Amino acid sequence: MASGAINTSFWGSTSRSLHRPLDFRQLFKLRLVVAALGETQRLGWWNSGVLTGTGEFLFQQGFPRSALFAQTRAGFRVAQLACDEALAIQPTPGGPITCQLFRLTPQLEDAFENERNRWMDEPQEWADCFHAAWGLSAEQWPQALVELAHLDPVALDWARQQTPQTAKALRLDDPFEINQGHIERMAAGFVCGQPGQLVVPYLQVAG
Repeated sequence: MASGAINTSFWGSTSRSLHRPLDFRQLFKLRLVVAALGETQRLGWWNSGVLTGTGEFLFQQGFPRSALFAQTRAGFRVAQLACDEALAIQPTPGGPITCQLFRLTPQLEDAFENERNRWMDEPQEWADCFHAAWGLSAEQWPQALVELAHLDPVALDWARQQTPQTAKALRLDDPFEINQGHIERMAAGFVCGQPGQLVVPYLQVAG
């Protein structure tokens, strides 16, 4: 088995997420924690300071109703572009689709966006989650994935045993279809990086 491949026997029956269907609320929270902690003043993986209290103030000026979700959309976009740049994988027509935490297949991203639009009618339900993310410090990485995004701790144990194939990428086994276990591993795999040194976990699915 390749060094970055998923060892399913390691996960075994102790993992609650290995075969779960997609949970878009958890996906959002995992993206939120990684995107916030990857910003310049924390782990320094991407050049951004959007996901902070100052960012919230600025976004409230232009998006009074949906400021928090507009703010996270911008923060996720910065993280997505940084991860894409690190992977430097050029898509080929009809070829496999490269997926990372901030960029899944077009079908999954459309479904995620539909869910996100519904959450905009639940601002109070999400407010504590957003403000907890704004207050994160680098010292809370990676435990914040467990505490704020409910990551299965087994995923972190798995990630700590992986060796990236390159200086910037950790490739997971390519699945037939993506489930919540893959999402959790793509989040946990960021622990292979260091402050100022981004390592992006990714997998590929058929196009």
